[in-house]
Amino acid sequence: MKAKLLSFVAALATISTSFMPFAASAATPDSQAISPGDLIKCASLSSVYYFAPDGKRYVFPNEKTYFTWYTNFDGVKTISDRRCSTLPLGRGNITYRPGVKMVKITTDPRTYAVERGGILRHVSTAQIAETLFGLSWKSRIDDVPDSFFSNYKVGTPIETSAQYNPESVKAATVTIMADKSFDETIATVSIGDVNAGFVPLTLTVKKGTKVTWVNRDIKEHQVKGAAFDSGVLAADATYSYTFSTVGSYDYADPLAPTMKAVVNVVN
Repeated sequence: MKAKLLSFVAALATISTSFMPFAASAATPDSQAISPGDLIKCASLSSVYYFAPDGKRYVFPNEKTYFTWYTNFDGVKTISDRRCSTLPLGRGNITYRPGVKMVKITTDPRTYAVERGGILRHVSTAQIAETLFGLSWKSRIDDVPDSFFSNYKVGTPIETSAQYNPESVKAATVTIMADKSFDETIATVSIGDVNAGFVPLTLTVKKGTKVTWVNRDIKEHQVKGAAFDSGVLAADATYSYTFSTVGSYDYADPLAPTMKAVVNVVN
């Protein structure tokens, strides 16, 4: 496993040297636009995170999990370490995409199929496993380290092949957003210190999205645009505004004039 994790790090290192120079013409790590559903990494770290509507970053625990969702690292966006640290870690990691693989842990002989939301269902017999995943079903099993097993929950067993359809559960979870049942009508901006600023600086959302700003700094801040004003926000305080009209909305922090950002609203 150590060797595989090292290969994962090496792959990310390749991306950081080959992908980022291409992206740098459009955005630096400090100005990179990110929106809910994007893949991000901190500039000096190899870990890849999923940026969720709650404004938190959820880590992919290893490369096996990542590749059940994506075929490469082309979409990963790099942000500065300071801005990345402003985004809190979400509780729990990203889990396997349902329907792609079965999983087991080294200390448990049982094999599980993955259901939406990281639910594991024990595949009761080899015959059922073959019916669901084909003659080469054994090659469709990945070992999940014991330390990652807590990211999953055990559900009801699969006692007949009619109780689980890999293609159906896969089709129902095209995105991590769908798998984790994140609310697509919300988005979150974290307010950091004057050096980190608003994270993200540029946020693109659909019309009707409620954006919530969370002051993650120890100092007071304010969110003020032409159409909205939070007033003074103490540490950990929040402010929400629902964007009902398409357009670009610039805003700033009157208490720290260098802190500026924009919300782009699209149909």
